Amino acid sequence: MTSSFDNLLPAITAAKDAGLTIGAIKKKFIGNSKAKAKEREAELRDHLATLAREGAIWGPLKYGRSQYYFAAGRGPSIETASDAVARLILRNGVKLISRPGLEEKVTGMNKPFFTDGLKHAVASRAIVELSCGSSKYYLHREVAAEYFDFETSPSGDASAPVAQPAPDAPASEPDMSFAELLPAYRRLKAEQGGFSAVKIFDLMKALGRPKEVLHRLLVAEAKAGRISIHHTTSVELPAEVIDAGIRLPGYAEPFVTIVVKDEP
Repeated sequence: MTSSFDNLLPAITAAKDAGLTIGAIKKKFIGNSKAKAKEREAELRDHLATLAREGAIWGPLKYGRSQYYFAAGRGPSIETASDAVARLILRNGVKLISRPGLEEKVTGMNKPFFTDGLKHAVASRAIVELSCGSSKYYLHREVAAEYFDFETSPSGDASAPVAQPAPDAPASEPDMSFAELLPAYRRLKAEQGGFSAVKIFDLMKALGRPKEVLHRLLVAEAKAGRISIHHTTSVELPAEVIDAGIRLPGYAEPFVTIVVKDEP
């Protein structure tokens, strides 16, 4: 590098997480003189590219109408986006927030990193991801642990909710297996002309098992990915069908039907 750009890296480093725009860099290192401006600008960009190749800086990051350069390890990143996502979800409290709703709230320089930041927040268990059909909803780890009895590891990480025996379920009533469920599901599915969504109420009657026992199995199998559970629709259903449904925190309506996946 020539001496005229010796202070380029220190200037970008001094900007810390705010970074420096290409406009600010030009003003500082080229000035307002038009003499040899194009030549100097080309030289400046070569120096920026060299610093980026060496790993001393990164950029340019386009934000608005500007392009920013940052020192290595500074500025927005997957980690800062992950932290922003976790803070937003924490502020939302017990109210579930969808992925589209969350993405709208992540603004500024973290926005380009939203997708990877969200994955990082889930993988690090800073937040809990809940599925409803094809939609995803999120709770903060601390809220999930405090209000909904999600299990936490010694490090404070939240895992999936653990189904606990209902206090009013008979102590001697054994749990049931997926193998016990399948024949009843297949028979009810056949009786309704092959329609896959079978009511939990009908399963409960067919199996002759308490609601709490069936719910434990269905929640576990939904977590394992072998079944999906579904809300009520606009169709009015009998009270007993609604009462037999699974109610989960954050959902106003119960889940009243199931579909066994990979069934012919």
